[in-house]
Amino acid sequence: MSDELSRMSLLWETIQQEEEYPIFRLTYLSKPTEPFTDADFDDIESKSVKANNERDVTGLLVVNEDRILQILEGREEAVRELYNKIEADSRHTVLKLVCAVEDEVRLLLTWNMVVRGLNGTPPDLLDQFSNVFDDLLHAESQSEVAIDHVALFKEIALFGTIPEKV
Repeated sequence: MSDELSRMSLLWETIQQEEEYPIFRLTYLSKPTEPFTDADFDDIESKSVKANNERDVTGLLVVNEDRILQILEGREEAVRELYNKIEADSRHTVLKLVCAVEDEVRLLLTWNMVVRGLNGTPPDLLDQFSNVFDDLLHAESQSEVAIDHVALFKEIALFGTIPEKV
């Protein structure tokens, strides 16, 4: 399978693998204290891929200027421990814990941590992300993050890595 097909299959996958333990999914919104740099993205991704592999945590981090959204999945204890470290990170301020729920399936099975800044993302995807972010920010506590939202976040996260057709 070509790299492009592999990336596309990751983009559209709907993982339905049941784990031996309940999956705990936590989603939060935050804002950066200062604009994130490429070095910040590299630092976060390199450290979290290794650490999340050891913890059996998967996740996705999307950053658009003053908006940060992260989804974490794994064993509840590991996810909550990681979230406590994230809350203490001075590079951002947590605005809202959107949801922390138990599920039977992991939606981000192959994503130890995907970190994506949105520079260069098509305007329609940026608008969709902004609308979903704002909806989640103003929703009731413990709002559910829909499968459609996760699919959008995956599409945004993979956008920069999918080669354009010539």
